[in-house]
Amino acid sequence: MNTIYTKEQIQNALSTKYKDLLQWLDQQDEAEINAQKIENKWTAAGHLDHLLRSTRPLNMALRLPLFAINMIVGKKNERPERNFEELVAKYKSKLAAGGTASGPYVPKKIDFSKEKLKLKLNREVQRLNAAIDQWEEEKMSTYLLPHPLLGKLTVREMLFFTVHHTQHHLDILKEKY
Repeated sequence: MNTIYTKEQIQNALSTKYKDLLQWLDQQDEAEINAQKIENKWTAAGHLDHLLRSTRPLNMALRLPLFAINMIVGKKNERPERNFEELVAKYKSKLAAGGTASGPYVPKKIDFSKEKLKLKLNREVQRLNAAIDQWEEEKMSTYLLPHPLLGKLTVREMLFFTVHHTQHHLDILKEKY
C-alpha cells in the first residue's frame, strides 16, 4: 500500500478496504461463513463480527467532544507520531509476541446472517467516514485514543490501525476461508 497520511487518504483507504471486504462476503455461501473450518479459530463471520466490535467503539470515540477525549485519554506527549508503516510494524510485532483480541473484541459464537453482516459493515464504514469528516487535520495528530494492544495512539494512528486491521482480517479470510 502507498503511504497514507491525510484525512482524505485515510477515508479513501477505509472505503476501499471495506469495499473489498464486502465483495469478498458477497462471494461467500451463507452457511460457509458460519462454518467452523479451523479448529479453535474464529469462523469467517467471527472475523467480520470482530471488525464490527473494533470499529463501533472508534466511531463512538470520534464523536466525543474534544474536551472529553482530553479528560479521558489526553493529548499527545513528546513521542513522535508514527506513520502508517511504523504503526503496522508495531502491530505486527505485538501479534508476533502473542497479542490477541480480548474482552469485548472477541466475536460471539452465534450464527450470523450474511445480509445483516453486510448492512452492519457498510453502515459502520459510512459512520466512520462521517465521523472522520468532523475532525480537523491537525487535531487528528493531537488527541489520543486507547488501543487494547498498542496503548495510547493519536486519532490518526488509530485510523491507520483501522485501515491495516481491516486488510489484515480480509487477508486471513481470503487465505483460510
